[in-house]
Amino acid sequence: MEPWIEEELNLYEFVGFWKRVLINFIDFLILLFPTYLLERISVSAAESAGSAFPLFIQFVLLMAFNVFMVVRYGGTPGRLLMGARIVDENGRYPVLRQALIRDSFIIVNSFLAVIVGLNTEALSSIPSSLVNWSPLAANLNAFIGWVVVVDCLFIVFTPRKRALHDLMARTYVVNKKALDRYQTGKFIA
Repeated sequence: MEPWIEEELNLYEFVGFWKRVLINFIDFLILLFPTYLLERISVSAAESAGSAFPLFIQFVLLMAFNVFMVVRYGGTPGRLLMGARIVDENGRYPVLRQALIRDSFIIVNSFLAVIVGLNTEALSSIPSSLVNWSPLAANLNAFIGWVVVVDCLFIVFTPRKRALHDLMARTYVVNKKALDRYQTGKFIA
């Protein structure tokens, strides 16, 4: 049986590539200042403590925020503002497992970026065995970057505008108005 979302929604009701680019840009602008403050606090705490642990706390907080927003509200702040929602095949917001799968590329990329960041001048006072992993993490991060490019191209070439991470998590990004019509029983295919 086909998921109802594929049966009931028209192809134009799935969010496409350029709208997703705009959504990510809006998310960047909204989260720029809070992320900058968290970064400054984390780096300062890491230098003071002589430990990389505060940097990993920052990483966990940022990833937890993103996953929480997707599970609780069906999207990041940019998606909410642009009237898009992330849903499963039954039109419900993703569960924790799906949100983690959807963000797996970002999570791995960000984790590797923290390890690469340990090798910077600002954090040179932190004795960390993770610094030895920095060159490998940088190479893996470059590879993940290409995976993300391919992931984005899936949006362009799949009928329901699903990225690779959407296919893996069995999620869709749809216009909220389409969901609202379905939920109020005013769905006209």
